[in-house]
Amino acid sequence: MLVHGFPTSSIDYFALTNELSAEFDIFLLDFPGYGLSEKPPEPYVYSLYDDARLLVHAITEVWNLTGFRILTHDRGSSVGLIAVGMLAAQDPPIAPLDLIVTNGNIYLPLSNLTVYQTALLDPATGRATAAATTPETLAAGLGASTFMPRRTLDDPEIAALAKCFAHNDGIRVLPDTIQYLNERAADETSWLDTLSKSHINTTVVWGVHDNVAPLRVPNHIWQAYLKDKPGRNRYWVVPGGDHYIQCDAPAQLAQIVRLTAQGEDIPLQTLGNQPDGAVLIDQSAS
Repeated sequence: MLVHGFPTSSIDYFALTNELSAEFDIFLLDFPGYGLSEKPPEPYVYSLYDDARLLVHAITEVWNLTGFRILTHDRGSSVGLIAVGMLAAQDPPIAPLDLIVTNGNIYLPLSNLTVYQTALLDPATGRATAAATTPETLAAGLGASTFMPRRTLDDPEIAALAKCFAHNDGIRVLPDTIQYLNERAADETSWLDTLSKSHINTTVVWGVHDNVAPLRVPNHIWQAYLKDKPGRNRYWVVPGGDHYIQCDAPAQLAQIVRLTAQGEDIPLQTLGNQPDGAVLIDQSAS
């Protein structure tokens, strides 16, 4: 189960699904306000908790998943952490076999929100900021600042982002969808506290070049919440990746997924013993 972030959609996982689809059944969805889903305007309120309920419904009632893993990115990590708690409250409790968390603002005090994000988030400037944005400028801006190597609208994945932003006028609701950061700021510590006590195997995978959610974010999360928690837990960094490591290094992320799913002890290593390979920084006892 692949859970997308803000402001993009499940299109982010195109390359990763190509790597893994021969070995795994892949499940994705676009949350309301994103990608090919509807984008209801205000007074509709977009909420992490509603999306978590939607994710739980899809897992338990639509897809009827049993032995499943969840991989999250960006905003999707917030949704995933909430959903894990909701699944644990089911009767009987349900838990993913593994939780894999990739780049995102999972601890806001250590993140770097951009000027654009801050302007969208502010009720006084959000609507005007969105009105001055086109799908092409947003996609090009992401390609120029959050992918490694940098990309332009000539790149197929960046062009696909622009089309997704244009679908159902997704730019219009950016000031509404970004309000998830307020929910995140209010509740992120409680989500992490809950995860730190769970037995869910948790793997963190981070692109080194991310400036919005820099390496100090996963460093803190690992040390404070994950290193000593129950279960098998691992912390990887990807030298060639920025914020969208599923696009920048899909083959390496796929191999990390495989190693995670195998559930076996592995040594601390550089993936493939390659100079640009992902580095397993630390792991806890199984």
